Amino acid sequence: MTPVNQEILSALSSGIHSEVASYVFYIAAAKKTEEGELRNLLEKLALEEKQHFQVLERQHDSLVRSEKWISTADILKQDGLPEISEDMNQSHKALLDEVAAATTPTAVLDIALRLEIEARDLFAKAVDMVESEEGKKVFRQLAGFEEGHVKLITQMKEQYGA
Repeated sequence: MTPVNQEILSALSSGIHSEVASYVFYIAAAKKTEEGELRNLLEKLALEEKQHFQVLERQHDSLVRSEKWISTADILKQDGLPEISEDMNQSHKALLDEVAAATTPTAVLDIALRLEIEARDLFAKAVDMVESEEGKKVFRQLAGFEEGHVKLITQMKEQYGA
């Protein structure tokens, strides 16, 4: 077997970190948000970021163990997907402080938009680092998910007149 390109593993690790940060942000923001529609959006996005984290964790594990990509659909069917533990919150203290300081829905959405754009760009850039079509497909899919989040958040910001 040929060793997996370290840049790909690094991109997956960066993606994992990004998804955990977004998940931690969305959970904290949802807890402090009183407005129902915004809270529902934040909770939905938290769940999706958790799924992205699980996809990235399993991809990383599969590439290290067997040097094979797994389809996203197959990953999400697996039992025992990795969880985001409470201690992961500590590594995102600055982000949690930023959430605590956000006093308006628009401020929360600004942070969310920044996180989603960063994730989208990270995954879009990773497409060019991967040689296999399976790997390109995974990163394109993740970039597409994040672009969908960018659009949702942008629409919500428009509702708040931002």
